[in-house]
Amino acid sequence: MKKRLVIITGVVALTALLAVPFAFAQHMRGTHGQAFGGPMMFGHLRHAQQMLGLTDQQVTDIKTIFEGLKQQNQQYRQSQRATMQQVAQILLNNPNDVASAQALIDQQTAAERTMKMNALAAASKALNVLTPDQRAKAASLLQQRMGAAQK
Repeated sequence: MKKRLVIITGVVALTALLAVPFAFAQHMRGTHGQAFGGPMMFGHLRHAQQMLGLTDQQVTDIKTIFEGLKQQNQQYRQSQRATMQQVAQILLNNPNDVASAQALIDQQTAAERTMKMNALAAASKALNVLTPDQRAKAASLLQQRMGAAQK
């Protein structure tokens, strides 16, 4: 009876573990290549250029900032994919080695935080490219989007 319970628990845990990368991939697919919903948090840059009256220089500066963010976070995105595969392999090799699997997940959590901090810094830089009037208009547009999303 005890052996059967261990086997069932192991199968359930393995199934859940193998489902995590697919769920994570689906979540990431929705935000792929976007920081905070797109450059400056309100969609595509071309649309932002029209709505805010951005100059060509501002558009170039913002593109440069977000291209740098993409390059900066690329290593972390690749690392995240590999981490979930490593976690699965650790548990397949030794289902009792939860500590090693947890250590990898902790590393992944730290990488996710770093990516978010990098995106935050990039958004700050991009918003600093805007004039005070453009930032005020951007804030208004963001509030409108958030209000529409809540309905």
